[in-house]
Amino acid sequence: MSLHVRTLTNDTVVNVAQLLKEPVGAARSLDVHLDRFELDTELTALDVAASIRLTRVETGILAEGAINGDVELECVRCLERYMQSFRGEIEGEYRPSIDVRTGYPMELPEDSDIFVIDNNHELDLNELFRQVAVVSLPMQPLCREDCPGIVAEIDDEAESSEDTDERLAVLAKLLEGDQ
Repeated sequence: MSLHVRTLTNDTVVNVAQLLKEPVGAARSLDVHLDRFELDTELTALDVAASIRLTRVETGILAEGAINGDVELECVRCLERYMQSFRGEIEGEYRPSIDVRTGYPMELPEDSDIFVIDNNHELDLNELFRQVAVVSLPMQPLCREDCPGIVAEIDDEAESSEDTDERLAVLAKLLEGDQ
């Protein structure tokens, strides 16, 4: 059984009315390409690509697949901005708010892990993508493993100037002894 792959460009909304009318197990494949994708107020992903399979399940639609892209982050050591690639596995369940055959409202569980298909039978992958992308990012972003951190240039003249606090001279002598 071959599936037609639909491509979405700079959009995360898919109409699934026809898929909701099909039997359990019916599926559609999507390739999603986003030039820019807002993850948070100051966090934007670039060149995001996702391959998604939407499968009809008894209670609605199951979205599974993978997502990848790039995000500009700040290194926790040197505080420089750099591009960080991310990759994550997607899995989310969507339930219809309106019965596709009768038009009557459906009872939805109060489970926060469930996404809702709106009254127009449109499924929005935006929040699922955002959650997976944010979780895929490192908690302690490093521009590179051997990043030395903030490197301050030491001014030799400032060290030998008479502006040095004499109360610290004792500590300086202790440090000289260690060398």
